[in-house]
Amino acid sequence: MREMNLRLTLMDSAQAFHWRKIGGVFAAVVDGRVLTSADEDAFARAYFDDARDYSRLMEDCASYPVAARAVQATPGLRVLNQPPWEALLQFILSANNNVARIRALVTALNETYGEAHAFQGETLHGFPKPEVLANLTEAELRARVTCGYRAAYLIGTARMVADGFPLNALSAMPIERAREELMRLPGVGPKVADCALLFGCRHADAFPVDVWVKRLMADWFGVTGSPAFLAREARRMFGERCGLVQQSLFHAARVGLIETGGKTA
Repeated sequence: MREMNLRLTLMDSAQAFHWRKIGGVFAAVVDGRVLTSADEDAFARAYFDDARDYSRLMEDCASYPVAARAVQATPGLRVLNQPPWEALLQFILSANNNVARIRALVTALNETYGEAHAFQGETLHGFPKPEVLANLTEAELRARVTCGYRAAYLIGTARMVADGFPLNALSAMPIERAREELMRLPGVGPKVADCALLFGCRHADAFPVDVWVKRLMADWFGVTGSPAFLAREARRMFGERCGLVQQSLFHAARVGLIETGGKTA
């Protein structure tokens, strides 16, 4: 079995919001197929980032004991290689939302407009294709998914992707160019772009900055400034895998796993 904390990675780390525990496995529809935590084919290995040596993150944190403690406090946490479109949809829906609300919106979107798949007597739904969302009206999407102002962003982004936006080419671009491309899409600011880059475009050097990360960078490392500056500093501090370190920092801060400077972040 892969050395991965399944629940932490698939359910609790706020990087994917459509996985379910069914029987003895976790399952979700990914890129049009049912994927389970027990699968070992090439698609599954790539999605679960099996080829990466996560023990090397301790090397990246060698100069920063607090970061090393965060990595040690989150054993088995992986960063998933999600399809770019699926990651993008989830993080557009994440704007100004908590994890429970994001999960509810993703579920509603998929159950309403995604393809159904049977698995162990249950029904799982995939993400709707860009062409499906592109043909909706904002009023319809608001009414059926209750995603509020995000409906316009989802539809506008879907139309651009359906019209040829180079979503699948972003992984091969330098990160700054890929971020600029993503931010041409409706509803995609710096944080959503960096989440899409990290979780959907295999840019391990993307460093999403939200309120938790901004706070921990100040409290734990004494680094303050704009999100773009914090991301640049993170790449300087932790190197080309700073996004993987970020996941441990983010989760440790959000759930209070470690203390530093007399505080629980």
